[in-house]
Amino acid sequence: PIFLDGYGSYGVCNEPSFASTYIPLLDRGICVVHAHIRGGSEMGRHWYEDEGKFLAKKNTFHDFISCAEHLIKEKWTSSDLLAIHGRSAGGLLMGNVLNMAPHLFKCCLAGVPFVDLMNTMSDPSIPLTCA
Repeated sequence: PIFLDGYGSYGVCNEPSFASTYIPLLDRGICVVHAHIRGGSEMGRHWYEDEGKFLAKKNTFHDFISCAEHLIKEKWTSSDLLAIHGRSAGGLLMGNVLNMAPHLFKCCLAGVPFVDLMNTMSDPSIPLTCA
């Protein structure tokens, strides 16, 4: 089984690191994989500025789906053993990839998903919104 994590927003670089929160997964034989996708800046600022936001945001979703497809193709896992995870803007990623390729994933953990953009950005009680 694989737990595929992704974010891909705001130019945030998801540096390789160890997190003790993954120990329960590792103890159960689950492999944790971090998808480095456009929208982040793992391959430089242009990966965010030119290839991962505004009209190019779909690249983020396609990259994550490609990561999942690669893991399945290379027999690291199967769609029945593939869980995905994203928080906040990573929750936006989860909402999109689940709609674009639902057949690839067994389950999804979307932490505080940012998926209702119109209502969220129109809410004057939330800081940094348009209203």
